[in-house]
Amino acid sequence: MKSSAKVLLLLVTGMLAGLPAAVQAATTNAYYDVSINLYEIASIAASGDPPTITIVAPAIAGNLPATQSDASTTLLWSSAVDSSLGRTRKLTASISALFDGINLSATVAVTTGTGDLGTSAGKVLLATIDKDFITGMGSCYTGSTGNTVTFEAVVTGMVAPYTAATRVITWTLTSAS
Repeated sequence: MKSSAKVLLLLVTGMLAGLPAAVQAATTNAYYDVSINLYEIASIAASGDPPTITIVAPAIAGNLPATQSDASTTLLWSSAVDSSLGRTRKLTASISALFDGINLSATVAVTTGTGDLGTSAGKVLLATIDKDFITGMGSCYTGSTGNTVTFEAVVTGMVAPYTAATRVITWTLTSAS
């Protein structure tokens, strides 16, 4: 009887060794429901030194001074918008006051970033009311280097000289639709 019990024990042990681990041990699972909310984002920042544009005497007497430009600043933006509902964003800018005898324009490049960065309006003359610089922007981001802003100052008429004439340019990332 002892030997048949050993044979039976060896037979049962051999059968159990061939069973999958899931059958041999009880398995339990735990589950979580994960919810993620991504709300609309409209974030903008200016980077680089504020430009100082110096108008110099014309190369030829009798002419207006030459156009001067500066491309030392960049704009960075992040936008999350529900384009399935036809929503887009635009980038606008205004200037606190105009310069006497000088037109200041700006161009915002749309060359760096990922997503639907929109379309640049090209060179836009700054005014005391908002002007569109980029339209048709969807969900996108420019990355940490941003996109270059090129300012251009054009003398339109000779006025008395002035120095340190500072104006505030306000950039706004807003809903376009």
